Amino acid sequence: MTGQAASARAESAGPLLYRWLRENDSRSHAEAAQALGLDAREAATAWAELRALRLVRPGAAIGETDLVEPDTALLGLLGTLRQKRAVLSSHCQELTSIVSATESLLERYRPAAARPTDQVEVEVVTGTRNQQRMLRDFADLPRAQSRTLHADTVPSKTMSQALSSFLTEKGRMVRRGVTVRAIYPQGFNSARWQCKYLAEVQQVGVELRLAPQVPFSLVIGDLDVALLPPRSDRPEDPLIVVRGAALVRTYAVLYDDYWLRAFPYLGPAEVAADERGEWLTEQHRTSLRLLANGLTDERIARSMGVSVRTVSRLVSEVSRHLGAHSRFQAGVLACARGLV
Repeated sequence: MTGQAASARAESAGPLLYRWLRENDSRSHAEAAQALGLDAREAATAWAELRALRLVRPGAAIGETDLVEPDTALLGLLGTLRQKRAVLSSHCQELTSIVSATESLLERYRPAAARPTDQVEVEVVTGTRNQQRMLRDFADLPRAQSRTLHADTVPSKTMSQALSSFLTEKGRMVRRGVTVRAIYPQGFNSARWQCKYLAEVQQVGVELRLAPQVPFSLVIGDLDVALLPPRSDRPEDPLIVVRGAALVRTYAVLYDDYWLRAFPYLGPAEVAADERGEWLTEQHRTSLRLLANGLTDERIARSMGVSVRTVSRLVSEVSRHLGAHSRFQAGVLACARGLV
């Protein structure tokens, strides 16, 4: 039998199987297939067609089949069709409503709430729920950059919840393409759970640094909004929201200064005991941190309050000790060995 003939026979096997079952008052499709001389492929194709058309249904006993009249099967399919059509119509109406609401927010309400870039506005948010909502809204808004300072070092239930929320929200932001930076106090890296948490923050894609001291908590979104959350040990304090580039830009400059003076978090496994650099003075470490951030000798000298010649000497001493052949390589090696 050719392939075309076999396909034609498989397509016609459905009505043959159905008719044989009716005429012989049989409930076994296997018996019918054998009586009609159908091979396994033909029998499977025919049986699948009868089930799809709802012309058969399971019988009372295992292996038995009850036949369904074609008109009954047709009415059942028509009823299902009406139900599916109603569901699709409901979904279409819902989608239309969502599109309409989106257009209204974009075209009517968003312009009504727009603020001039030079206007400064300060909002005081009280209540834990209101503060959490404000922080969630901040994380969900489209933006290019998010920068945070974390002042808390002592673990508490409230702080643990805040850290878990931070990890989730910042992970979502990184996946959306937002550049996220975070600075924690150096004392935060003392307990095992804190090291584990910092490692998890780093794994989600947050650029992480540690500073000797962090005076207060701060969250900056681009240059349009800054949030000053309450400390975890004073949850009754309000959350301060600052809007307007004129003032937010000041917080951004303050943050950038802390970022330059902070050092990258590498994790305990990446800092070997013999590479802790006890030979480094505080001047060496400060110059290396600024060097790693791409500052020139002149800017490093101004930041440290020393002469350019002193900066050149400090960089030369560090480069010689590290075996670096350039200023850039010295900064990279110092960061890699956890010296800054």
